[in-house]
Amino acid sequence: MSKIANKRGAGANTIVRRYYGLWWLYALASGTVYGVYPLFLRARGLSQLEMNSVLATYFFVMFLSDVPTGAFADALGRRRSFVLGCALRMTAYTVYFFGAHYIIFLAAETIDGVGTTFCNGTLDAWAVDALDATGAAAPKDRMFSRGGQLTSFGAMIAAIIGSRVAAIHIGWPWIIGASGFLVTGIVGSRLMEREVVHQAILNPAAIVRELASRIARGMRHGMTNAPVLMMSIANGLAMAAWAPYWLEWPQFFNDRYRIGIWIVGWIFSLFTLANMIGAEAVVRFGAGASRRGEWLAVAALGSGAMFMAASFATGRPSLALASLFGMNVLAGAMQPMARAWLNEHLLADNRATLLSFNSTFATLGAATGLLAGGTIADAHGFTIAWRVGGVLLMLSAPCFWVIRRTPACPATASETPAPPAAVDPAR
Repeated sequence: MSKIANKRGAGANTIVRRYYGLWWLYALASGTVYGVYPLFLRARGLSQLEMNSVLATYFFVMFLSDVPTGAFADALGRRRSFVLGCALRMTAYTVYFFGAHYIIFLAAETIDGVGTTFCNGTLDAWAVDALDATGAAAPKDRMFSRGGQLTSFGAMIAAIIGSRVAAIHIGWPWIIGASGFLVTGIVGSRLMEREVVHQAILNPAAIVRELASRIARGMRHGMTNAPVLMMSIANGLAMAAWAPYWLEWPQFFNDRYRIGIWIVGWIFSLFTLANMIGAEAVVRFGAGASRRGEWLAVAALGSGAMFMAASFATGRPSLALASLFGMNVLAGAMQPMARAWLNEHLLADNRATLLSFNSTFATLGAATGLLAGGTIADAHGFTIAWRVGGVLLMLSAPCFWVIRRTPACPATASETPAPPAAVDPAR
């Protein structure tokens, strides 16, 4: 059973505008530290392995807190969940500003990971519930797509501002971001007025059982579904390559160009634009569903080759920048194709389970890659670390090639895939 929390809620168009506005504010708040994040940690004396383990903590905490925070949102409402998530992220950013030790940053990342899962998905769920309550029957894919574009654009602006401010004081982007989350939480509490609140009771023991069941169920079903297993392995390999790179490129270009921290904000924007170009190319020129596996394999090989090329151009940063731009274009194309393939090859009755299985591989891949990549970078530098990353991306290509002939499930071919949870791309 459910009830509408506010009978005088806004109309459909107003809800969509509010959805866009809240995602825009959220992106501005979180994006202030994009790019400068590893430079801040390095300035506080952390080694590359320590930096990577801090980010690995973020991924691990997000995985563990996904189910509990989802239960909170279902029981007490999306608005409360979103506002609490903003408050936690504001706290984490403030702790970062005042922090000076590795353990403090681990604690801050734990808080931020929980806060992120309180926010992720709740804004989308609120918008869908609120639109359904108005009787709006139009597809939501356009709203999600436009929201993603606005989020990327907002993050680009915030990253440029954050890098400019960091040139004055390396810690100030955290305070600006914390202030942004305060504003976002306040605005969200006012705008998320039409809400479906489910009559549910938070049961900690049940949440723990659900988390354990989700992992066990996902592993059992995923291991027996060969195509999904191959896709998940490929996803894990790709995340193992990309996650360390997110912390390495800002340091590399800041050290090579030596013209100020502000450069990383512009490079982050350039790479974000490259991702958007890749995603748009899939929409405009992509092959049909029957050839997604082949195109994913080609993109994986190409992105790995670009990563390798960047590793051989570390003495000429502009060539390395061009190579990494190409890698990001291909990465931007791979993400929507992989999501579409998964949603088209999963039946509705076990879709959530197998998506969780795939997400588990991504989380484990990112965490493993961060720890291994940090060790390699500390011992041998970014050049070797990037070559290893290139090899990992190339190794994912055979997995995509194996699934190229797998037929889609007829019952799911017409369903719109759910938008992915947002994860800070440079965090």
